Amino acid sequence: MAEQMTLETLQYQEKINTGTSWTNNEQFEKDGYLVIKDLWDVNELYVPVPEIRGQINYWGKKKEQFTHTPQEGQVEGSLACYTRPQYAAIHSGIRVKLEKVIGRKLYNTYYYDRFYFAGQELTIHADRSACEISVSVHISTNLEECWPLWIKTPDTYSDKKKTEIIESGESRSVCLNPGDGMIYKGCERPHWRDKLPSRHSGDYMIRKLNEKDDTFYHQVFFHYVLADGNRAHCAYDMARE
Repeated sequence: MAEQMTLETLQYQEKINTGTSWTNNEQFEKDGYLVIKDLWDVNELYVPVPEIRGQINYWGKKKEQFTHTPQEGQVEGSLACYTRPQYAAIHSGIRVKLEKVIGRKLYNTYYYDRFYFAGQELTIHADRSACEISVSVHISTNLEECWPLWIKTPDTYSDKKKTEIIESGESRSVCLNPGDGMIYKGCERPHWRDKLPSRHSGDYMIRKLNEKDDTFYHQVFFHYVLADGNRAHCAYDMARE
């Protein structure tokens, strides 16, 4: 599970990042992320908004084969689904596309999707080793405005030993349309989302009648490691941390 990062942990992680997840894409190396428009057909990703909350873990190839716990450890009140069978082939299909973008061979590790609901946020964090190269794909929402994914770009140092920061990285907001993906260095680049606003924020009757807020945002994370990198032992999520 990802842990929220303080300013001190952010600075420490930046300093120990070795750049081992280097690729052959200059822009990706400079910023630590890239946006890929129309990465996948949203019709193949679509899932109806669920009634339940918590965490679902699929253990078989059929949609009926899963276990459910009512709590979701990272974003309370959301619904996170690990290894949804619908996305198994897509995980590999996106890997092939990413390999062309970064010019390196990748191994699958794991994937999961999450439904966020009004008022929920993703606190600033970096991911575990199985998320060396990651992509977040926007699937669907009933929110008319953009709900950005935030990411911090790398700091610039005075020398290779990172003795002194001469320019701090930027906090950038990224807006994705359904089907778009943001590829990023999950272990190195801190990322987060602010609270999901309600699509009824100005609706007096919703507040007066105390009706359930139906605002949602659905997205999926696909994770990979470099096949010849120092995190290759995490392939297929065989080395959980």
